Amino acid sequence: MKEYFYHREYKYIYLSTFFYSFANALIELFGVIMLYKGGMQIYKILFIYGLRFGIMGAFTPLFLKVSSKVGMATCYLLANILRIIGSYMLLFNDTNNLLVFIFVISISGSLSNPIADAMSNKYVESRHRGKFNSVITISKILGQTFASIVLTIGIVTLNNILLLIVVAVFFLICYFFVLKIDYKPKVQDKSILKKTLQFILKENSDFKTIYSLKTNHIIERYFIPLYLYIVLQDFVSFSTVITVSLALQLISVLVIGKLTDKNLKKTSTFVTILKSIITSIYLFLKNPLIISLNKMVSDNFDKAYEASIQSSIQNLMKKSNENKEVLAAVGQMSLCFTEVIVFLVLSFVSIYINEYVFYIIFVLSIISTISINKIIVKND
Repeated sequence: MKEYFYHREYKYIYLSTFFYSFANALIELFGVIMLYKGGMQIYKILFIYGLRFGIMGAFTPLFLKVSSKVGMATCYLLANILRIIGSYMLLFNDTNNLLVFIFVISISGSLSNPIADAMSNKYVESRHRGKFNSVITISKILGQTFASIVLTIGIVTLNNILLLIVVAVFFLICYFFVLKIDYKPKVQDKSILKKTLQFILKENSDFKTIYSLKTNHIIERYFIPLYLYIVLQDFVSFSTVITVSLALQLISVLVIGKLTDKNLKKTSTFVTILKSIITSIYLFLKNPLIISLNKMVSDNFDKAYEASIQSSIQNLMKKSNENKEVLAAVGQMSLCFTEVIVFLVLSFVSIYINEYVFYIIFVLSIISTISINKIIVKND
């Protein structure tokens, strides 16, 4: 494993990922729960996230413009400042002005989400992708695990000011690590928007299709915690399940990273079958204990699954002759534009069926899991 740590760029990517995951856990892990705890109905939460991803997709070319002028690190810093503002609004229940809240969390994603794909394609060797993505995932898990403990204590004790300070400091530390490996993508300003839109509208790409199908996994990832919270009806119990679940994920991710570098096709098929079975359990069982245990198992294989899929995406990007930063933006835009459609449809449906919308989310996730595996097997 030493070659995955002796690379200077790898180490800074791992460290920035850890601090970012810690700081962003409030929005990523607890955001939907905080809105629901504040009295917001499910259809409104779905609607907000639909608008969020629509705005995020529309403004993703902003990442290319900003990063090509001031560098990746400054782009990341601007995104993190917006995330600090979003964290403040969540902690102090200052989401009455929903348009401001949606704009803040959307533009932050537009600026920073493509950076991980762009930097990994610049610095990571193809033969290292499986284990590298496993270490990245472990960095995320460790950051989220520590954050879930800190956030739970802070939220329960209502120590919001200290929480906000911790979140802000970790976002800023993350920026300093990215600064160590900063670079400016070579992209012609006049062609950025044209290139990205042209690729999205005209190119028939498996890379773009995988990102679009990932929509249902993203939605599942955001809303399974809310499903668990509704089943348990207790914030401390919910947080305990989340924390234990995160800690257990370290084992499976290590195994999957090693297997992915050896045989991507078999690994993808293996985790696809497991993920489909695990998600199916949510459709048929509602016992709080079983749901909690399944959430832990689900998270375990979800992270392993994501590490495997990310390796496939990076391989497809590597094979393409297109500018890698443009491809990173195209992937995020494809994801976001699909998300806004699916989210808004789910929001409308949930007005009439309320909590039963979760079953639709689970079915869509299973369909995407199987479809993505078919594409990976075809391209391997």
